[in-house]
This record gives sequence, structure tokens and C-alpha cells, in this order.
Amino acid sequence: MPDQQPRHAEAVLTLLALCATIALVTLGLLRGLWLSNLHNGIFAVTAGFTAALLLSRRPGQPLARLLLVWGLVSAVIFAGRQVGLDSRSAGDAWWGWFGVWPVAMVIGLTTWMIIALPEGNFLSPAWRRICHVGIGLTVVLSAVSALWPVEYAENAVRTPFPFTLPGGALAADVWPAISVPVYIGIQVVWLPALVVRWLQSDAVVRRQLMVLVAVVALGLVALAVGLAGFRTPTPGLLALAPLPAVLGWLIYRYSFAHVVEVERAGGRLAELSPRENDVLDLMAQGLSNTAIADRLCLSIKTVEPAISSIFRKLGLDDDPESNRRVMAVAEFWKRQG
Repeated sequence: MPDQQPRHAEAVLTLLALCATIALVTLGLLRGLWLSNLHNGIFAVTAGFTAALLLSRRPGQPLARLLLVWGLVSAVIFAGRQVGLDSRSAGDAWWGWFGVWPVAMVIGLTTWMIIALPEGNFLSPAWRRICHVGIGLTVVLSAVSALWPVEYAENAVRTPFPFTLPGGALAADVWPAISVPVYIGIQVVWLPALVVRWLQSDAVVRRQLMVLVAVVALGLVALAVGLAGFRTPTPGLLALAPLPAVLGWLIYRYSFAHVVEVERAGGRLAELSPRENDVLDLMAQGLSNTAIADRLCLSIKTVEPAISSIFRKLGLDDDPESNRRVMAVAEFWKRQG
């Protein structure tokens, strides 16, 4: 089929990313174990394996790809900080550097995944703008942290900063004023995003979302307690340790692809033609009409009637009470596509 080569390439890249994640975590563990860095290792392993499993079942799933990147970046942070916490040579300086500045990137990736559940799209243009603003702020924080040692002390990294640039004193003065509210704000927005999606979902999806809401709420409470009472985010970060696995489970269960599997297993998609089944599979992966046309080497004027036929055969237009979950995800996909 036309999409076999891209799938093979993705499988190879996924395996390489997972191997790199495992190697970095193993390298870090050889330096010892610190409670303040434990969450990064847990995030790396759970995100890496969860993403690999998801991509084996849902090739091309955009949030699964982000989860894979999250695991790899977390592994880099874990290994770098492990070396930075146990510096043995001048050559460790760059390891310590990599253990600090990508932190904002991980927070940005997590925010994107939570707001864009389950297929990588957004509930509304307003939420898309919120996510873009959050990503922009995390890029700024990462850049400042990469150029000056503004986060070294709070992360207890003992390696020297690997280079010197002018403006270090100014960066150190303004960093607390910009980093603390941005870090807290970006993570606090997770909860209302989940609540809004919960309000717009049916009972089946709500039961699944409640698991993620509970994990996020627990993490935010622990984060607030840690920052207010102990001036450390460690309790909150450890409380969020199951988050990658929960996100992966939710992406799998609350997805158009899973609905397609259930419908097909129940014999309710037998009336679809072979072409409509191919289109439906790619819809389930979150591809737009144009992307589906490119993948199947068809014109957009061929794909659009096929999608309309799929919706009609699924009964989405005639009986809104049946297949409500399919209806919700399909209509959501149509608005975004």
C-alpha cells in the first residue's frame, strides 16, 4: 500500500528514539539516584514505552509522536542532571547544561498534549491560541536558561556553565519574575482544559477523562504545597509521574481510531467499501482530507464524497443518539479538518 514506506520509517525512528531514551536513563542511573531528579527518569521511561506502544497500534498519531519526543527530552534532562549532580571532570559541564534548559520544553509538550487530546486537535480556536502562547513562552524560557545559568542553583547542578555571555546579571535578576508565574500558569491551564473537554463529552468519555483530571489535580496540589511549603516542585513532579502512561491510555481509548476498531469488531462497518475503509483508517489517525488524498494518491474531490458516505453509513446524520461517541469525535474532526 502507498503508506507502507512512511510507516516503516516511523517504526525505525520510534525504535531508535526508544533505544536512545533507555541508554540515557541507564547512563544517568550509573551516577546514583537523587529524589529531585527521579521524576525525569520515570517520565522518560513511561513516555518512551507508552509512545512506542501507541505508535505500533496507531501509526502517525500526532500526540503519540509528541509523547515519544517528551520521553527522549526527559531522558536527556535526567542523564544531564545526574551527571551535573555528581560532577567528576571539566568535561561534565555540557552534560549539566543539557540537564537544565530543556525543562520548559517538557512542560510545553505536556501542555500541548493535554489541550489537544485525543487526536492532536483543539476544542476551539481560542484554545489553539492559548496553546501557541504557552509554547512561545516555554521557548523563551528555554532560550534564556540555555544562554545563562539562571536555573542551576534551584536544580542543584554543580557543573560550571559551559560558556559565558554578557547580560548574566540582568538575566538572573529578571528570571524569578518571569519564570515562576509562567511555569505555574502553563501547568494550571491543564485543569480548565480538561474540565472544558469533560463538559463537551458524553458519559463514556467523561469516565475516562476523570482519571486524567484526578492525576493532574493531585499533581497541581502537590506542586503548590511543595512550592509554598518547601520551595521545591519535587512533590508535585513525583505526583505527576503516572501522567505519560495515563495520557497514552486516554489517547488510545478516547480516539476515533479506537471507535473504528470497536465498530469494525462489532460488524457495524461491513457496509463500507474497501476505499471507504482505507479513508476511515486514515481519518482515525487524525489526517486531514488533503493528507488522506496525498496518502492514498487520490484527488480531494474523491476523498470528500467518501468521507460523506462514511458518515452516512455510520448513521451520524440520521440518529444523533446512536454512536454518540463516534458522532462527537467525527464532528470534532470535521470542524478541525
